[in-house]
Amino acid sequence: MKKMASGDFKACIFIQSHLISISEKEIENVTPLEIRNHLDSCPGCALLMQRFARAWKSVPQQEETRPTPSFFPILIKRIEAYEEKNSGWIGILASVWRILRPAALAVIFLGGIFTGNEMGKKGNIPPGPEQSFTDRFLDSFENIPRGSVADFYINRQNSKKEDLE
Repeated sequence: MKKMASGDFKACIFIQSHLISISEKEIENVTPLEIRNHLDSCPGCALLMQRFARAWKSVPQQEETRPTPSFFPILIKRIEAYEEKNSGWIGILASVWRILRPAALAVIFLGGIFTGNEMGKKGNIPPGPEQSFTDRFLDSFENIPRGSVADFYINRQNSKKEDLE
């Protein structure tokens, strides 16, 4: 980067775009003296840098996290077990089944639709359980002997209906 002039507009843009680096003192290609000279001569950049420094210091530092010592050996064992399981014929069959499973389900679904269509085309539809029950129930009234109590009630009901008409 060029030398920073105190009244230079490029210096202000540089300060504004490198706030974190300047705050952490990890800036390259520019000396801290040049930055200090610009901040002393430019009140806008100095105020911006003060506000940013206060905000940056108030942010808590994230603790460095490390995995437990047993993490990587367990991970390696799991990877090796997975690779062993998926090697050879078993692995090939598992991958083929993963690919063919949707096709098999589609064939079963379409087979069900085709079978239902063929069953619907036939004229011999078996009667449902309700229909066979009512048929047997109504058939029992045809065999009522003349002069019996049931005949009296049924014929009396029928004669009343005939009188109303």
